[in-house]
Amino acid sequence: MKRCALAALLAAMLFGLAFSASATELKVKGNLDVHGLWSANLRDFDSDTADGDNYYTTQRMRTYFTFLQSENLKAVLGLEINTDWGQGSGGDWGTDGTLDTRVKHAYIDFKFPDTAINVKAGLQGISLPSMFGNPVFDDDAAALVVSAPINDMFGLTVGYTRGADRNDPNDVKINRITGEFTDYADQDDMDMAFLAAPITLDAFALTPYFAYAMIGENTGYSYQDNDDSTVWIVGANAELTVFDPLTFAADVIYGVGESDDYETKGWYADLAASYKFSMLTATLFGTYGTGADDADDEDNFLPTLSEGWELTPYLGGLRAFNTGASDGFFTDTVGVGNSGTGLWTVGVKLADITFVDKLSHNLTVLYARGTSDEDADVWFDEEDSAWEVYMVNKYMIYENLAAINELGFFALDHDDLDADNSYFGSVGLSYKF
Repeated sequence: MKRCALAALLAAMLFGLAFSASATELKVKGNLDVHGLWSANLRDFDSDTADGDNYYTTQRMRTYFTFLQSENLKAVLGLEINTDWGQGSGGDWGTDGTLDTRVKHAYIDFKFPDTAINVKAGLQGISLPSMFGNPVFDDDAAALVVSAPINDMFGLTVGYTRGADRNDPNDVKINRITGEFTDYADQDDMDMAFLAAPITLDAFALTPYFAYAMIGENTGYSYQDNDDSTVWIVGANAELTVFDPLTFAADVIYGVGESDDYETKGWYADLAASYKFSMLTATLFGTYGTGADDADDEDNFLPTLSEGWELTPYLGGLRAFNTGASDGFFTDTVGVGNSGTGLWTVGVKLADITFVDKLSHNLTVLYARGTSDEDADVWFDEEDSAWEVYMVNKYMIYENLAAINELGFFALDHDDLDADNSYFGSVGLSYKF
């Protein structure tokens, strides 16, 4: 019923636009990815333990409708449908479930009259500047963002987003015996404000930024002991192209998260150098995120709010397919490294390797090691390490339709575990429209 209502709503909007095309223009874009994945020891690294079903098929469709009144005023609606074949009422026979259909974006985008000041208000993508996806905040959010160029070289962006509000003001009740209204618990909100100041020169770009979050003790997200918490972050993203085709990019972030009885403070940095050859682009990269020590009341982790760090399929969850079924196969399982913290990495990526028309290859090889103290209560520490090899083969069937094959290998060397190697392979289609 909900899916029918959603379809009826979209039909009504499109039908209405057909009669007001002179006033509003509709633009549509999106993507649809479908792929199957085969694996061995994908998350448990133990050949003696059955993995259950070693194959699954999943798909994701994202569609963005832009209702364009003019170049200065538009509204954007983004819908997302995630389906694991055979699972749930949306993926079994009948395919009429609604649990995996969601609104991703819904925001107003406009410029103040006769100015370059841009405002976005509503559900939208919010990402602090980064190279591999920001370790602190990179997610969809309910937000207000205002940005403006100061001149040709300098700009300014300020934003506010609410991550939690546990009280419903429309659900107030009165006690019929005492005559008193419901006394809701306060300190139930989670908010973040941020500021970024991009600087763009001929061959150099730098974006420093600052973010501050207040987390109420009754949100369920606060740091230890259910106290009110605060998080502040200062960082910068930079890119140097003066030596093109040799380019450099880097991030550095420092942050503190604290409540009355607990504190964590740490930093994250990454650096990449890329050289574009005629048949491929080679990138040497490294990342470092501080980890935990053995103290009970403090840590050395960079505090994170809603991270989006992605390096590879096992570390962070970067995939060639836009299905995003989970975070990293390794880091999500062990609870360390999904935000790039608690480990360091070094690797090389060979991208856009082409020998045959319409066929390209990407190859990534990296080494990772934990940064937490071996006496800290962390599963992946300074005594543990891993190797990963990830290859993507892509053939363009049409200009917007690609057949993709992924191959992944992960070898874990853990101080307390006799780990077996992990493998996976996938085949699927990716359509962008």
